[in-house]
Amino acid sequence: MTKRYGILTLSIILLFTILAGCVNQKVMRSPGADIEKVEIKDNEKQTNNEKDIDGENKDSNENNDSIKRLTGLFPYKENYHWTYDGSVEYGHNMTLKTIEKNKDSVIYKIEGKVDDMSDGESKNDFSFEAEYIINSNTVIQKKKGNMLMDTFDEMELIRTPLEKETKWTQKVKDKDGNIIELESSIDDVKSEQDKKIYVVTYKDKNSDYYERREIKEGVGVISFEKLYVDPKDKKQNFTMGYGLYYPMTGFSEKVEINKYLPPIDKELGFFGYAEYGHNGKLTKVSADQEKAVYQFNGVYDDGVGTPDKFEIQYSIDYTKGTIMEKVLSNERTKKDELNSKLNELVILKLPFEKGNTWEQEIKIDGKTHKLKATIEEADGQRIKVKYTVPDTKGYYKDTYIETRTFEAGYGLIGFSNLMPGDLDISNEDAKDNEKLEDAIINHSFGYSQYKEQ
Repeated sequence: MTKRYGILTLSIILLFTILAGCVNQKVMRSPGADIEKVEIKDNEKQTNNEKDIDGENKDSNENNDSIKRLTGLFPYKENYHWTYDGSVEYGHNMTLKTIEKNKDSVIYKIEGKVDDMSDGESKNDFSFEAEYIINSNTVIQKKKGNMLMDTFDEMELIRTPLEKETKWTQKVKDKDGNIIELESSIDDVKSEQDKKIYVVTYKDKNSDYYERREIKEGVGVISFEKLYVDPKDKKQNFTMGYGLYYPMTGFSEKVEINKYLPPIDKELGFFGYAEYGHNGKLTKVSADQEKAVYQFNGVYDDGVGTPDKFEIQYSIDYTKGTIMEKVLSNERTKKDELNSKLNELVILKLPFEKGNTWEQEIKIDGKTHKLKATIEEADGQRIKVKYTVPDTKGYYKDTYIETRTFEAGYGLIGFSNLMPGDLDISNEDAKDNEKLEDAIINHSFGYSQYKEQ
């Protein structure tokens, strides 16, 4: 660890220590009125009871509607994962563990960890716990943990009605137990892909301190900003915060699958046997919490010399845990193929564990076959999958074989498939699995991704 990083780490830890605070939510209630006891005739009492029941039902329905609107600000089921990046190399991630539904409230329980920028040298506990408590008109955030950038241990994030210029005042406690009165308001309501984003500001009535959050429907907090107030010199005040890192945010299936996507809109290069090569970029077509579509727009760059273009579509179903590959066009071959004989192939399927298998029907040269895919290697960073199609004439033992290797952050990094014809191996040597594997490799076409160092 260099001296520069040691100083930076110490500065960050000291800064977080200064800004960490504890808050106890103080609920302000209007004083109740004394009710004078009076004698009521039987028919009047019955009428009043009916009114009370109707009123209770109305209040209950309104409370349920309000809770429903507020829960709509957060993920609809458990195992949702958030990843945030922020100022001075700050970052944290957290996972929704449980959703507790009560009669008059819903509680989201979360566990997380702040990034340790000291590379393990710090003795601080970087883990934390948090809750979002939703009642009839309020979302309350509670947290336990000293390293999270959020200042207060308990505060109201947002209130109904969920509309611009909704205002309220809340009292919170700082780290020394002092009461701070925050003037809170929904300052703006924006839209993003048919989802509303609420911009909420919280201002200290007696200082320059403020916080601002953006809360998106179905996701929760997507950005946080606050002012660091220097106690001696206002000129040293500065803003700090964090924002959501979308590629690694979503339900656990989405996060695990997206981990093996290559960078979006970045030029990728592949090279292989016999001067083979192609380049291209992966672009996002559409995406939501359950599905996503990406397209690879590529061009041949090989010994043939003609820059023929091709298009491949990747359809992700997060609920099923699958990625399907489909060749849309190929100027060179005029076929829905690109090196592989397999089209509309499920190239990956959760869980990404060694030994996981799946089967699907697939067409080769117009004939329907049953394909079997097997994950042969998986270590959390790389996955190697073998696809076999029996009863495929023209190949060794009438079996088509293809393998692909995927790496976290890079996507497909290796491809090979068996070429037609017999292997250069004797029947006796074919009984030796190692010799057979070498013969298959020597009779295969393949390419790899060029990874910039």
